[in-house]
Amino acid sequence: MPTIAIRETGRLDERESAFPQAAQLPNGDLICSFSVGGAAHVSGGSDWARSTDGGRTWHLAGTVLPMDPEHGWANALKTSYDSDSNTLYAYGSRITSDTENAFGERATTAIYCRSEDEGHTWSPAVEVPFGADCPLEVSHGILPLGNGRLLAPAATLPASDRLGEQVLVAISDDGGQSWPQTSVVLEDRQQQRVFFEQKLAHLGDGRVLATAWTAARPDYIDEPNSFAISNDRGTSWGPVQSTGIQGQTMTPIPLGDDRLLVLYNRRYGDQAIVMCLVTMTDDSWTVHYEGILYDAQTQHQRQASENWQTEELAAFQFGFPTAVVLADGNVLATHWSVEDGRCGIRWTRLSIDWN
Repeated sequence: MPTIAIRETGRLDERESAFPQAAQLPNGDLICSFSVGGAAHVSGGSDWARSTDGGRTWHLAGTVLPMDPEHGWANALKTSYDSDSNTLYAYGSRITSDTENAFGERATTAIYCRSEDEGHTWSPAVEVPFGADCPLEVSHGILPLGNGRLLAPAATLPASDRLGEQVLVAISDDGGQSWPQTSVVLEDRQQQRVFFEQKLAHLGDGRVLATAWTAARPDYIDEPNSFAISNDRGTSWGPVQSTGIQGQTMTPIPLGDDRLLVLYNRRYGDQAIVMCLVTMTDDSWTVHYEGILYDAQTQHQRQASENWQTEELAAFQFGFPTAVVLADGNVLATHWSVEDGRCGIRWTRLSIDWN
C-alpha cells in the first residue's frame, strides 16, 4: 500500500508571515518566498529564505519586493524556477495594504519579479495583464513549461456575488517579456459554481493540470474541488471535472505517470492539512493513501453567511500548503500556520513509498 512518512519538520519564519512557495535550484539549494506582515490578511512585502541542506535549516536571504507605503501597496509573491533560462520568478498579488476591506474589495493586480542570479537581486515588479477590470486572486506561482512558455494564473473577483467567476492563465512565450494571450481555465457557464485558490502542475507531454477550491452560488457553499486539464501547454482547457475531494485549498504535485501527491486544507470537523496519494485520469481521481501533514487541533463548522470569507480567515489558523519534489526524491512541503500566537511558515520533509 502506498504510504507517506513525515521525516522532519520545523519553522522557517515567525513574523506574521504567510503564503510560502519553494523551488529548488540546480545546485540543490532551496529558495522559499513568503509574505511578511498581516499574516493571512497580507499588509507588508515579500521576503525569501535559502536552505543549503534540503530544507532542514533556513536563513533569511533578503526581500523580493518591499511594501510600497507611498502608494499603499502590500504584496504576496510565490517563487518558481525555470531551468531552461536559469531564472527565478516571484509572482503573486499586489494588493492595497488596507486590510479593513473584505475579500474581493481590496484593489488587487497580478505582478511578478524575476532574478537571474539565484535570488541575490530581483527586478522591479511588472504587472501581468489579464484584461479583467476587477480585483484578482493569485494563489500560485508562475508555471514554467520550457521553451520560454510561462503560465500565470489568477481568478477574477468582479463583484461580491461573483467572486471566483473565472480562473484564467496569462500566457507568455518569451520568458515573461510579453503576455499576449489569456485562456479560461475554469468557468461555470451556468453560473452556479465559482472557483478559488487555483493551483497549476506540469504533467509532461504538453499537459497541464489545474485545480481549484469550488463553491456553489449564491451562498458560497463548498463543493468537492474541481480540476481541468490542458493538452496544449495551457492554450485551451478541457471540461471542469470533480476531484471527489472536498478540500478547499488544494495543491497537486506530479510524481510521474498518472500519480500525484495532493495536499489540501480540511477546515471542517478536525481541522488539518491532509496529504494524499492519488492516481488520475482525464475525468476522475482515485485516492490510494490519506494522512495528516499538519494537525491544527481545532474544531470548525462554517454556516452560510454573507461575510463568509472574513469569518473563515478568523476561524482557521493554517493554510496554503505547497510542495516541491527534491533532487533526492523526497518532498519538501511548506504552509503557514498560527502557533503560540504567531503566524509563520512551517516546513516538512516527506518521503513517499509507492511501489
